[in-house]
Amino acid sequence: RIVSRAPYPRINLEGIAPDQTNPAWVAFHIFNEKDKKQSLDELLKCPTKEIWWKSTTNELARPSQGIKGRVEGTNAIRFIKRTEVPKHKIVPYANMICDYRPLKEEKYRVRLTIGGDKLPYNDETASSTADLLETKILINSTISDAHKGARFMSIDIKNHFLMTSLPTADREYMRIHQRYFEKSFIDLYKLEDKLDPDGYVYCEVMLGMYGLKQAAILAYKQLKERLEKKGCKPIPGTTGLWNHETRPITFAVCVDDFGVKYFNKTDVEHLCATLREEYEISTG
Repeated sequence: RIVSRAPYPRINLEGIAPDQTNPAWVAFHIFNEKDKKQSLDELLKCPTKEIWWKSTTNELARPSQGIKGRVEGTNAIRFIKRTEVPKHKIVPYANMICDYRPLKEEKYRVRLTIGGDKLPYNDETASSTADLLETKILINSTISDAHKGARFMSIDIKNHFLMTSLPTADREYMRIHQRYFEKSFIDLYKLEDKLDPDGYVYCEVMLGMYGLKQAAILAYKQLKERLEKKGCKPIPGTTGLWNHETRPITFAVCVDDFGVKYFNKTDVEHLCATLREEYEISTG
């Protein structure tokens, strides 16, 4: 049985009585009736395996070249033969993380991450991000200025890390076991001739990838560069608050999430247009 998991109580998130075949009875990471976290290998064999196979295939397509009419690819990785991997490169494992995200369009999710703990990286990895205090200040400021026309909205950058370029010399590599590939995917990507005798398909990582130690800082630096070209700049003395040089707009940046205080619709549309030049975003 797939059940919900602490720190939240065992509740049915969609109001449906839990049973062994109902995939709605899950929350965040997936656990069985013995409170053991379920692996993707286990979920691909359970009664709801069709849901997890679909999510797995979508996730393999998302950072690669996509599936026409189903998933748009980001070209973050490309499948290669093992002989194409530079001899000096370490090739870590691929980790598949399963969870349930009720607020996302695709609720039953598999996320492909690279085993970054196996890769050497000695430079700075942390990126500046708004803390709880700065977020509270921004929200309270919006409330205080509501009588002046202040409004608040949120912006989310989709696939943020997957839109971050890696310098050619710094590209990484990983391997994914063949048991995670459906036959239709193997045929679509012509992976038969790339499948290594060790049972793995090898990948070149060309863009940022979940699990890379440097992914956050590289994504932040590129976002910062793109925002500054349009007149946005960090507010001195803060870790994640920004404003515009001429427009009365202030926003908090927390990785790929924005909380925006604005007075004029044209100002927030300018910010959204700036982000849409490089990213796919959603607003709320």
